[in-house]
Amino acid sequence: MKRVIKINKDSGLAYISDAMRKEGYEGDVECLPNAITVTLIRPGSNLADVKRSLQNVIKDIDLRIEYEQREKEANRVTG
Repeated sequence: MKRVIKINKDSGLAYISDAMRKEGYEGDVECLPNAITVTLIRPGSNLADVKRSLQNVIKDIDLRIEYEQREKEANRVTG
């Protein structure tokens, strides 16, 4: 599932959608940033669950990469 968090470039305030808040992302939400991504951790989650969740995200990204490559190849053949 893909979600978008809108961040105001002037104020730095972020908008978290109603759907995400209903999933428990409210109050103080811990995050783990690195050079390219930020992982938001739902309050009350433990690190073992976070790790399993990130492993699922990696699988999803791998699948999306495969689809992108297939589309590029299909466009090359038909283009």
